[in-house]
Amino acid sequence: MKITDLIKPQRNTDKRELILDAALKTFVKRGYNDTKVAEIAAEANVAEGTLYNYFSSKEEILLALFDEKWKMIIENIKSKISTIENPNDKLKAIFMTIINMLRKDRYLAEIFLIDMKQSNLFLNNYTINRVLEFINIIEDILKEGKQKGIYKKNLNTKVAKMVIFGSAQGILMSWLLSESKMIKDKSFNFSLYSAAKTLKEIFKSGLQNK
Repeated sequence: MKITDLIKPQRNTDKRELILDAALKTFVKRGYNDTKVAEIAAEANVAEGTLYNYFSSKEEILLALFDEKWKMIIENIKSKISTIENPNDKLKAIFMTIINMLRKDRYLAEIFLIDMKQSNLFLNNYTINRVLEFINIIEDILKEGKQKGIYKKNLNTKVAKMVIFGSAQGILMSWLLSESKMIKDKSFNFSLYSAAKTLKEIFKSGLQNK
């Protein structure tokens, strides 16, 4: 076996990541619908034919991006809550982990905005399982809270987890809108941290076993 054969997988992985990074930047800059595969290849500084060695279409690139970003978020969340015992603190850790990641990486926030616009694409593909994994983490925490007597015994965890997830999506959308240069109403501003704190208090009072 040649030495070049041993390093080829790593080089392929690097090029794949290069294409994904270029795609994300291009999607954010031009919009998903207006982006052409050739533009992604140019941004990645690879031939268009090379790009097709890794992805069969623009849709597949977007799905791969979505899958990898969600995987990264879930891994971070699991790491953060692994040493936390109180369910309330776990929910807080989830929100703060996501917020910190979004503020550090604007492109990460933008990919979820694309997700909302292309919902039909995601709902009918494998990447939806990443979202379900995240939502189920929330439900597991809610169930734990019920078992420990912290949350109401009659709490419907299946409904509650979707309410929490939907609220988080709304917060993300509001923040991205407030950051947009196209917003004419300059009085419209939005703080991710304040929103997360408010959301935490709302759910805490609603979930708490009094």
